Order: sequence, then structure tokens, then C-alpha cells
Amino acid sequence: MKKFVKVYNDIMTYIALVCLLGFVISVLIQVFSRTFLPFSPSWTEEAARYLFIYMVAFGGSVAVRKNEYVGVEILSDMLPEKAQRILKIAILIALAVFSGYVLINSTMGFALIKYRMVSTAMQIPMQYVYGSLLVFFGLLVFSYILEIILVLTKQDTRE
Repeated sequence: MKKFVKVYNDIMTYIALVCLLGFVISVLIQVFSRTFLPFSPSWTEEAARYLFIYMVAFGGSVAVRKNEYVGVEILSDMLPEKAQRILKIAILIALAVFSGYVLINSTMGFALIKYRMVSTAMQIPMQYVYGSLLVFFGLLVFSYILEIILVLTKQDTRE
């Protein structure tokens, strides 16, 4: 299980890094063209925005796995270890259920829209942009389930 989790983390990290690299390149093209060229391509702003959205979508699952989200632990640290595990499992279940709820509602409300809409500059279908909601919350649900399994099996959940 730990090997699977490590491979999963690595894949999500690499995809997020590719999105970050594309974001940086797009912004550099935009800055360079606005500073040194007589024209600036209109697609760079949209590309940067969409790459940033997908970077957050893939990076969010890595943040769950590495416990990078903000949390208040002052009260839970006072509890005995068994109570801490129970509290952690309850929190993970609540977060997985909430992410699943948002995933289901974002699928119906945004990702599967009936009307053909395209982005202004790049002319890509907006379903790909709104699909980042599916990616983000789907990966969050999966990451929370992995985390619950690791806590229940008493495996070290941090690398």
C-alpha cells in the first residue's frame, strides 16, 4: 500500500510541476512580449490562468497526503493517542464526504454543461476548464480515502 501511495504522490507532484512550468513559461512570454515586442499574444493570460487552476487541482491531493493544509492541533494534541486517531479518522471522513458532495454537484452544474462555450482567446471548450473541479475534488476524495486506510492500518502516513 505504501508503494502505491508513493507512486500516486509522485505522479500528482510531477503533473502539478508540469502545470507550474507551463504557467511560468506562459507568464514569461506575456511579460517579454509586453515589454519588448510591439504586440502581445492574447492567449498567454488564459493559458496561465488555466494552468494555474490545474496546478492547484493536482497539487491539492499532494497537500492532503503531506498534511500541508492548515489545521489547529492544540486541542487534539492534548488527547490520548487513540482519541487522536479517532478524531483524525472522523475529520478525514467529513472532508471526504464534503469533497464528494462538491464533486457530485460540480459535475452536474459545471462540467457537463449542455451549451457549447469556448474560452475567448484560446477557443478551447469550457468543459475542460470546468473539468478541473472534477479533477480537484475527485483527487481529494481519493486522497482522503487513502489517508483513512493508512490511519486505520496504523501505517506511517507521512513520507
